Amino acid sequence: MEDPARARRVVEELARAAGFELVGVTGAEPLAEGGERLRRWQEAGMAAGMGYMRRPAELLCDPRRLQKSARSVISLGVSYYPGEHPENPGDGGRVARYAWGRDYHRAIKQRLLGLRRDLEARLGCRVRARAFTDAVPLLERSAAQRAGLGFFGRNSCLINRAMGSYFFIAELLVDLELEPDGPGEGTCGRCTRCMDRCPTGAIKAPGVVDARLCISYLTIENRGEIPRPLRPLVGDWAFGCDLCQEVCPYNRRKAKRSRWPEFSAEAGAGPYLEITEVLGIRSEEEFERRFAGTPLTRPGRAGLLRNCCVAAGNLRLEAAVPALAGCLREDPSPLVRGHAAWALGEIGGAERELSEAARREADPWCRREIELALARAGVG
Repeated sequence: MEDPARARRVVEELARAAGFELVGVTGAEPLAEGGERLRRWQEAGMAAGMGYMRRPAELLCDPRRLQKSARSVISLGVSYYPGEHPENPGDGGRVARYAWGRDYHRAIKQRLLGLRRDLEARLGCRVRARAFTDAVPLLERSAAQRAGLGFFGRNSCLINRAMGSYFFIAELLVDLELEPDGPGEGTCGRCTRCMDRCPTGAIKAPGVVDARLCISYLTIENRGEIPRPLRPLVGDWAFGCDLCQEVCPYNRRKAKRSRWPEFSAEAGAGPYLEITEVLGIRSEEEFERRFAGTPLTRPGRAGLLRNCCVAAGNLRLEAAVPALAGCLREDPSPLVRGHAAWALGEIGGAERELSEAARREADPWCRREIELALARAGVG
């Protein structure tokens, strides 16, 4: 049996060689503290429509439910920070930094599998392992905190004191006995900048985010409408939100630009979507051709167009009126048509298009959105 301390050193050496900046190890015992936090959050109804986050806490906090032979959890972190967000060119839908490049699931998974092979070669034994990042029912941030990668900030992000919070977390569950690290420690002190900056007030208490109000949830995981009172607060965000991280002092001082080319703006969609271009996508096939291999496929075609409608309305983007009218007239999704109507009502000057749509619209929710847009324009 390999000495646990030496094996831990080998893990760190190989992980850093594979491009991971943060390396920590914890045992495979249940994540008791994380499970209790999750249970309270669930009971408060803050999971919104995320069914996978409403699973029993005991299922989400036990690594051995994913791999019975697991003895250690190797937690890894890699910066995705691509730089500062440029100013909106005026017609762009803002994209959260983690999604500027390629799909992180694929990029990280390949390196995790390579790390496992390297471990087997160096240690001279077969390593039973399960590799994943943000793709299995496990409280990954809790595992990473217990493995020493960082502490929970007031915005619920895991913050590393040396590099901030702009990093992906990945895990290898292994059947190796490895010397564990101590839990991550740190504090936000008296800083409440993230709580003060959140447009929707989603951060209800230190470390507690109500997904029902979070712009990231509303624009990515949410499959339905963005509630009308929240739409103006979404601003120009078309995918995700970085505001609570942008104001964090740790990120302002410590954020390190990613060394992985997969996460650069040049590798994917970049910091902004061209709103009028996205609003012209009518088929799933066209959507896949445009965004395949990037995180932007997550909300689906209708979800991404919904977001761009809201961004166009908030920007009062007159140049988008023809594209929005096209959505209202011919998009197959009522979700898109309804949000296009809202945006036209916010921008103004499209009363004829809205009136025509009101006469032909069969979907009750969508028809109501059109009627409200007309009322805003003083028609009706």
